[in-house]
Amino acid sequence: MRRASLIRMLYCAVAVLCLLAASPVRGRGENSRELAMRYYLNGSYAEAQQDLIHAYAYYSHAYRYQPENGRIQLALARVTFDMRKYDEARRHAQALIDSGQYATKARLILAELEYREGDKKKAAQLLEKIRSSQEAPELEVLKFLARIYLELGKTDDAQRAFEEARIVNPDDLTVNYRLGFIYAEKNEMDKAISSLRRAVEANPGIASAHLALGSILDHAGRTEEAKESYRTVLSLEPDNDNALKELIDLYLRDQQYQEGIELLEPLYLENKLTEGSKIILGRLYYRLERFEDALGLFSGLLDSTQDKPTMLRVISEIELERGHFLTASGYLKELIEIEPGKFANYIGLLLIAHELAGPPSDENEVSPLSQAEGRYYLKEAVKRVDANSSRDNYVVGTIYRKIGDTKRALHFLLKAEKLEPGDQRTLLELATVFEDRSEFDEALERIERVYQADPDDPSVNNFYGYLLAEKGARLDFAEELLRKALSREPENGYFLDSLGWIKFRQGEFQEAADILLKATGAVADDAVIWEHLGDAYEKLNLPGKSQQAYDKSISIDPDRLDVQEKLRKVKEQISSAEKTVD
Repeated sequence: MRRASLIRMLYCAVAVLCLLAASPVRGRGENSRELAMRYYLNGSYAEAQQDLIHAYAYYSHAYRYQPENGRIQLALARVTFDMRKYDEARRHAQALIDSGQYATKARLILAELEYREGDKKKAAQLLEKIRSSQEAPELEVLKFLARIYLELGKTDDAQRAFEEARIVNPDDLTVNYRLGFIYAEKNEMDKAISSLRRAVEANPGIASAHLALGSILDHAGRTEEAKESYRTVLSLEPDNDNALKELIDLYLRDQQYQEGIELLEPLYLENKLTEGSKIILGRLYYRLERFEDALGLFSGLLDSTQDKPTMLRVISEIELERGHFLTASGYLKELIEIEPGKFANYIGLLLIAHELAGPPSDENEVSPLSQAEGRYYLKEAVKRVDANSSRDNYVVGTIYRKIGDTKRALHFLLKAEKLEPGDQRTLLELATVFEDRSEFDEALERIERVYQADPDDPSVNNFYGYLLAEKGARLDFAEELLRKALSREPENGYFLDSLGWIKFRQGEFQEAADILLKATGAVADDAVIWEHLGDAYEKLNLPGKSQQAYDKSISIDPDRLDVQEKLRKVKEQISSAEKTVD
């Protein structure tokens, strides 16, 4: 403590002691009551000036001359409370309650004292006694009581107190604000929204109330109104990061990427965005395929950011999307050098190495990774899979499925299913793996769960119907599924193939051939569709057409041994027929 401050404190202490110890000089004709009143008035003036030390001294003198005066004792209780002389404040307040003078106000002081000292239950009990007293400041008592009940976890009691307070003053900001949150916690969204609207109408300049209203509107599914609330917050407080983030999240959710850019871009040009908001702006550019703008922004952050891995991850993602595999690989390898233990850092390289990222943009961006490197990165990624992460297991399982290792694919996908049984992507992947293994009952079990969740998805209807056809079960229902899918996408070649295969299974070979021929017109480079067409022609005893279809299938996928065997038999049939004719 500085010496000057210490001297001032000592001086004040001495002054107070002198005031308390000195016998006051009476004026001519003055009695004890008049002296008490003089000191009381001086104390009132000092208290009004926030001079608690002198107020306390004057009130103490007044009390000495007239100890039975309740008004003086109330003033002493009030000042000693403000000075944190809690024992003295409690003594004066209790004396007032015992005497019946100013008992309501004394209980209010005692309630505040108990609250300060941590006995919230006792504070609430004292407030309940004066809750309906005519002498109590009703609104403040109810608000104080409601706040205590909230802190005690008694939400219903708090709600009732706030609702009573709103009857006293329907436009009180605090009351409506607090009620809004209570109603929201009870999922009474209409009441919550109504209360918060009252709060913002009572004081339109309170940004926090608009922010709370926006949050609850969003929770209630009233997205456009929520956006308007967040925009109001930003008009009041342009630097409010919470409102900015919430509004941008809504724009992203609703795919209103241009609106998000229009909000963030001016702030970016004025250098008013945080690094996190800059990343969001970059992602918005990316969503609208403004790749150069996105890369320019992220590249500018690369050297200055404290989170370089995030920048490398985003930049590599953009380059991967553009088909720049050589460039993306460089960033991804740098990312792995910085964070070798993070599973997510390997995904991009796995996609590139196993040709799962689509075609390169040009010959200069062809994947630089060998098969050996691909196996290496997959092995390293598997070591880092979080055993409790459905997503990690799903990703690895999907990669194994796409490279034809159905055993390992099942290992990881079944783990993902166990961790998150209802995940639609995992169920579809499992159905595909089981189909590849000709385990149709297992495949159907998964696709049925997907179908129950979304019975109108044409792709799900197609897959379900095709699996039933493969098993040769419930073919009428399978046809119904494909008719529904084709009603949505009548020219979809894969859907036509499935319907043709169902007709084949039903023994309607001519109709099957007609549908499958149409399917080859829609998808000319699918080996399975040509095989199905060859099968239909074979059943129609048209070996020449069957041979042509099988030839086409093998030219697309030369490794299909089953089709090669079918082709051999057809050729033998044709050769035998020719010999018979000769």
